[in-house]
Amino acid sequence: MRAFIAVDLSEELRAKIKEVQKQFTNLEIDQSRLKLKFVNAWQAHQTVKFLGDVPENKVEDVKRELVGISQKPFDIGMRGVGFFPEASPEKARNIRVVWIGIEKGVEELKALQEEVESRLRALGFPSEKRFSAHVTICRVKMTSRAGTRDEIGRILKKIAELGDVEVGEMPVEELKLKKSTLTPKGPIYEDVYVKKLNAL
Repeated sequence: MRAFIAVDLSEELRAKIKEVQKQFTNLEIDQSRLKLKFVNAWQAHQTVKFLGDVPENKVEDVKRELVGISQKPFDIGMRGVGFFPEASPEKARNIRVVWIGIEKGVEELKALQEEVESRLRALGFPSEKRFSAHVTICRVKMTSRAGTRDEIGRILKKIAELGDVEVGEMPVEELKLKKSTLTPKGPIYEDVYVKKLNAL
């Protein structure tokens, strides 16, 4: 099964993400040049580790490793909109991903991610090159190289306006192993295993 490990966001944060996404829907974007594909806000999460295709006989091994996670519950706070690939707005020529940043609880999130990494490395899962605390809200697909500077400029302007937007806080009390089924209408996520933090 195609799987990943994540922290689900609260309904309150997801509602706020939906509001932020709406800020980008009324920009004058020529769809023949550039497409904005919004992530379903009601499925928004912080990915801790993407696993890819996991053989059924290995799923129980992954669950067993997650059972032993020792991190305690902690709070995260989300604020500000940014984009990848990282560049100063003046030098940005391309945008692939629009995201909302996590500014509170980053160290705890990294510690959680590092523990997941070390436990799953023993099962043969390769380590992530770099962990970034952010939640993707939109993917940008360039359909034409010609004349996209204006469109990108409008997106960058909106990102700058939302650079300090307050999204909210939530307690992180669970870590989830999730199954991802790709469909033409977008991915469908199912919880395969829920690890309560602080509960061995």
